[in-house]
Amino acid sequence: MSLLQKTFELGNLKLFIFFFICILMVPPSNAQPERINQDGLEIPRSLSRKFKRDAARLALRLESKEEDLRYLDINIPKRNIQQIYQMLTKIYQSEERARSVAKCNVHTFPNPSIDHMVLIFERDVEWAWPLLDGINETDSEEFNELLDDYDLVIDRHVQWNDTQDAITIRSKEPLNMAALANEFYNIDGIKNIDLGIPKIGGNDINLWRKSNGWEFEFVLRFGSYVAGKGNVYIWTFFVDDLGAVDFVSEGGDPLPEYMKCNFSDFKPIFVKN
Repeated sequence: MSLLQKTFELGNLKLFIFFFICILMVPPSNAQPERINQDGLEIPRSLSRKFKRDAARLALRLESKEEDLRYLDINIPKRNIQQIYQMLTKIYQSEERARSVAKCNVHTFPNPSIDHMVLIFERDVEWAWPLLDGINETDSEEFNELLDDYDLVIDRHVQWNDTQDAITIRSKEPLNMAALANEFYNIDGIKNIDLGIPKIGGNDINLWRKSNGWEFEFVLRFGSYVAGKGNVYIWTFFVDDLGAVDFVSEGGDPLPEYMKCNFSDFKPIFVKN
């Protein structure tokens, strides 16, 4: 075989490889960019993360109606989280009112805890010696197994009082922290666990199952809520079992101008007296 023939065949091989790579790089015709719905409405990545946390908390609340959180599984069923997340994003994508609500930062109130807790322990317990040396580790095999099993990290170590210290444990994925706390209570030296539930109310999302779908209630609280004189405004949406979104109602105390959050001139269906 001549050098020219070899060169020609080598050239054909390179050309074939080039076209093969190009074919692999072409996305399928039905592929859609992440966080874009069929109407081309993008959900900001930061908002998507908040919706996922909302979905996890709402899923856990639904489970807690059947049994105390402490006795439920530590892992929140991912299928339930995903279903609620899809409904939250569907509401956002389908309703201009919902997009305005999101600008008011209306998300689930941090109860129950799904991502952190504070462990209060005796400072002189042996497994805590690395912590006293500024190392975010422990000498407790049981403690370390919990960290590994549930992908937890020791985020912060502080002095709690004269005889006790505290560490903040954070999870990378949403978990049932009340159930996880039960496991840590079994470790010698741990005296108390704070799940970080605020004592004062705030914005929230409520979820109820109806006969043919789900009702979402977005609650905005404002004013002197600490003094018991707070105000509330509520938007309600319904998502049927086929995924269709309907606006149900809105109303409550008059919203101050500074909290309008780019609202359009919607006329409330009902107004709180």
